[in-house]
Amino acid sequence: MAQTASTSTKSIARQRKGDPERHHLIFCDESGTHGAKFFGFGTLWMTWERRGDFQKIWAMLQADFKAPSEVKWTKVSRQTLPFFMALVDEFFARPWLTFHCIVIARTDVDLNRHSRDWDLARRKHFTMLLANKIKRFAAPGKEYRIRVDPIASRYSKADEAAKIILEHTLKRVPSVDGDDTIHSLLTVDSKKTPGIQLSDLLLGAVIASRQGKVTAEPKRRLIAHIAEHLGWDELTHDTYPGARKFNIWRFWDPNCGTERPEITRLATRVR
Repeated sequence: MAQTASTSTKSIARQRKGDPERHHLIFCDESGTHGAKFFGFGTLWMTWERRGDFQKIWAMLQADFKAPSEVKWTKVSRQTLPFFMALVDEFFARPWLTFHCIVIARTDVDLNRHSRDWDLARRKHFTMLLANKIKRFAAPGKEYRIRVDPIASRYSKADEAAKIILEHTLKRVPSVDGDDTIHSLLTVDSKKTPGIQLSDLLLGAVIASRQGKVTAEPKRRLIAHIAEHLGWDELTHDTYPGARKFNIWRFWDPNCGTERPEITRLATRVR
């Protein structure tokens, strides 16, 4: 009987490997890496078969609105705001698009755990975000294709190192079957990659809200627009771990010996 069950599980895994709805494409970006109070990493997720639909939506919005040459948080202005508002609306209207990020206060990072190395600490937090989210969604036969903006690191092969660490971490997860859960982790040019650009925009809004230094009216309006979609009055909250559509993980190590720095969790209107 045990042998039959094992055979059945492998059969299901093979079937799932051919099902595009089972696979994900993940676009990653980072923010606040130049000495800001908070830094973080953002990931935009879509099901693999929807990548063409995403490109069509992107092209439609660029044709209908005044769009910047590259979509990113720093490009939000009075002239481009209608485009960014419409882009946010499209994101929340598509159930196959999700955004998950991690927000970290520099004062909460214990460098003694990272060989006194900020570069290493940042790369480990980035990998931790990916591992945590993939473990939450993992199932036999699921594959993840990860695309990253060049990781700010003195280590020229930071993307390869992240892939190795990620694969090693996931091998210990019972719900993952096989060694090819991470199909690929590649560094790409963000200027040619709309998924990374949207990740930059959403992460930029979250991190900027945390920094508390947003003075430009167009950016304040866009932050309020995102918060409204979530059913919030501002974007300084974080979400519960199970939030699927828009997830903000305010990093805190429960073993650090101090209380959680802030209690900000709120449920969101979207799931």
